[in-house]
Amino acid sequence: AVVSTQSTGNSDMFSNSLSACYSLLLFWCVSAEPLRFKDGKFKIAQFTDLHYGEDEFTPWGPIQDKNSDHVMHSVLNSEKPDFVLFTGDTLTGNNIDSNATAYWKYVLSPCLQHNTPWAHVFGNHDDLSQKNGDRETLLRYDQTFNLSYSIAGPGDLFGVTNYFLPIYGEHSDEAEAVIYALDSGGGKIEEQITPGQLKWFLEVYHVNLQVYGPVPSILTFHIPPQEFEELFNTGECTGYLNNTIMPLPSRGLYKTILSLPNIHLVTTGHYHENDYCCPVKNKLLCQGRHSGYGGYSTIARGSRIIQLEKDRLQTWIRMENRDVLDHLVLKYQ
Repeated sequence: AVVSTQSTGNSDMFSNSLSACYSLLLFWCVSAEPLRFKDGKFKIAQFTDLHYGEDEFTPWGPIQDKNSDHVMHSVLNSEKPDFVLFTGDTLTGNNIDSNATAYWKYVLSPCLQHNTPWAHVFGNHDDLSQKNGDRETLLRYDQTFNLSYSIAGPGDLFGVTNYFLPIYGEHSDEAEAVIYALDSGGGKIEEQITPGQLKWFLEVYHVNLQVYGPVPSILTFHIPPQEFEELFNTGECTGYLNNTIMPLPSRGLYKTILSLPNIHLVTTGHYHENDYCCPVKNKLLCQGRHSGYGGYSTIARGSRIIQLEKDRLQTWIRMENRDVLDHLVLKYQ
């Protein structure tokens, strides 16, 4: 299980040798079993807005949790991913009067049964339970599982789930891709991505560029910025945007994403009836398919699949009924 935090300190402290040392320390601190490509591919299933624990004292609530179980089992059986990203609102914490960690373990059961590792980013409903429901407690509990790769980021940053995960070659100790995560807040803290988070993200991105080289990377956080809707309205996107994207205090986030050539895909959650994917500047800016039966939604449930490869990435929606929608291929340049 992941037990470390990640911090860069001052950006000017990183010479090439210190960067290499930092990389080696990260390799051993993050996990005893590094994430690796298999047969030239690394496949991720994104589960977003599961909303376990919603209306826990009504007949409807537990039934929806069982239905969400079925979604995850169906996707894991169909896709057999190498990794799962839980991208926020895993719980409806404000409806949970009992121990929130008990629901957290319930959520993880499909991954545990399929022996599939995972990592979390927090949403705006996860931390609202009054019993063991704050971000720090939930993350510490998540890290007690050997399959967890979730990381508590630097303590001086806003939020908790600010981190990155290198993905190594199948038979080498060279990183071939990176997953970056940011905490977009909400719940007991403000909904935002702060300038401090963006500064940290840029620092670790450029350090990793020195250490790993220009490897393909993806970025995930829960709440998308409003610019994603403006991009969708250009008419070049796949999928749905049925819910209006509200402003997120995140000055510079969209500009930062566009400025980083090795960030080839961004995926978010939060809006349950959106699952768009939009091309811009050799990137795909996407939202995951609503995976849970908790929370509002009139669309069928599923999961965004992201497959990283040597010279391209692919993404598609795998539905609960096993149908495949909106298959896209992006070649790296």
